[in-house]
Amino acid sequence: MQPLLQAIPANIVTGFLGAGKTTVIQSLLARKPDDERWAVLVNEFGQIGIDGSLMARGDGEVFIKEVAGGCICCANFLPMQVALSQLLAKARPQRLLIEPTGLGHPRQIVDSLSESHWQSTLDLRATLCVVDARQYADERVRSHESFQAQADIADVLVFSKDDVLTEEQRQSMRELADSLPPPARQTVFVSHGVMPLALLDEPRRSTRMAKRSLLHLQPAVAPAPQPPREPPYHYHQEALGRQVGGWVFQADWVFAHNDLLGFLFALKADRVKGVLHTDSGWLSVNLTGLDAAIGSATPCGDNRLEIIASEAVDWEALEGQLLALRR
Repeated sequence: MQPLLQAIPANIVTGFLGAGKTTVIQSLLARKPDDERWAVLVNEFGQIGIDGSLMARGDGEVFIKEVAGGCICCANFLPMQVALSQLLAKARPQRLLIEPTGLGHPRQIVDSLSESHWQSTLDLRATLCVVDARQYADERVRSHESFQAQADIADVLVFSKDDVLTEEQRQSMRELADSLPPPARQTVFVSHGVMPLALLDEPRRSTRMAKRSLLHLQPAVAPAPQPPREPPYHYHQEALGRQVGGWVFQADWVFAHNDLLGFLFALKADRVKGVLHTDSGWLSVNLTGLDAAIGSATPCGDNRLEIIASEAVDWEALEGQLLALRR
């Protein structure tokens, strides 16, 4: 006899800040089987959810839910467990993708979703780790505990942005894969996030227990107050050694397109993400120190902009510059 309910195939897509996780997930969603309904649970490091807007398709076959406000591995998983239960009940998907924050430690997420009460609901399959070889050249990334943990736990290493890599950078990725503890991982080089769908169903490896610092056992500082629900508002905080802050404005606030891009490109930040209404239409923005992805966006319920930086930020000055660009 066949079971009345089948466990949902689920994948964790991890990777450091700016490695290209969102691009990989967008590509997977664009190529999913037409007769399947997929769901995505996104953990945003900041208080403002933006990735959901970047991934939205509007065809009713992809459901997206965000868990904003920090690394879910630092919050005893209650926000993730609640959000995941709500998402599964609403979407009833045939595939689930989970994107933790780029500063997250994925071991506890895997362990939590492997517990007995999830096993009848989720069929946890390959964990993907997206790696940008150009980031790997930076010792601060290479030696970062979160990066090491993400690569260690991966079943599949997805080396992103192959179209801009040198052969020397590709070789450094092969050496990274060879240096990781056994068993061996599947590896793939991809451009524009396009990876084979079949890799999602790779079996999970038997991995050793990874050590985790106290940084991820509890928040390093008290959580930032939750921002008000009605825009306009701004928030900022320090967490896991990063400065993070953002703004939400009403949808009918319109910004000068060219001046806004000049302002965003001048920011000294690890990551800048936003969905903004300009006098040339709605704009999606995803900037790192190595890449810039700018495109048109479908009209949204509000303007959103979020910044993550390693160094101190004068938020008041930035806000003044930003508001000066409003038409």
